[in-house]
Amino acid sequence: MSLFHVKPFLLFILLPLFGSSQISTIWLKDQLIPAPKKIDSAVLEWNSQQEKYISLSENAKQWLYWTNYTRKDTLRFWDSAVAPILLTFPELEGKYSISLRLELYKHESLSLFSLNEDLLNTAQAHATDIANSKIKPGHVSSNGTGFSDRMKPAGIKFCAAENICVGNHSTLLSLVLLFLDIDLPELGHRKNLLSPIFTDLGIGVAVLKDNSLFSVQDFSCPQQH
Repeated sequence: MSLFHVKPFLLFILLPLFGSSQISTIWLKDQLIPAPKKIDSAVLEWNSQQEKYISLSENAKQWLYWTNYTRKDTLRFWDSAVAPILLTFPELEGKYSISLRLELYKHESLSLFSLNEDLLNTAQAHATDIANSKIKPGHVSSNGTGFSDRMKPAGIKFCAAENICVGNHSTLLSLVLLFLDIDLPELGHRKNLLSPIFTDLGIGVAVLKDNSLFSVQDFSCPQQH
């Protein structure tokens, strides 16, 4: 468990390549964050076999673990992670949690994400850029470069998307909030995380000046080179 301090979560969704952006803000009280006690050794083994895994920060490793934990067994993710968090924060319950439960219960296991070096570089560069600049967190870099322009140098020409969030240091809570997509009717974060089309993932995490975490997930399907 980890202690979550009173600060907002800002959830940013960029719909697939060249799409539009949506923002939701969620405030939660100080609470201990429940987390599954049993570690999934198969997920850890998959993650650790990725070539760039050792270079990830601890926060990025947590993002990869919980994201692939979800992909391996969506029903288990609801029962062991989402449901306990909803009990801790009942204000999160409503039509979005109901739709998420239905979505997770109907899904079969999905392929685990593989780390993509180019996506890792773009995600971390964007996270670092935002943390070092004075602009508000978003999909646009400090020099005005948008998501699609950041993808092109990485060789990502189609089938890509980006999730961004600003929150405190519980990665699992941040991920659950992305899945809930409260006040984001198009459910873009959730769709990205559960998409069977996306196979590659890049993660970037940086600490903002107020000590909150700015986290970036870049997704893509295999590219034709």
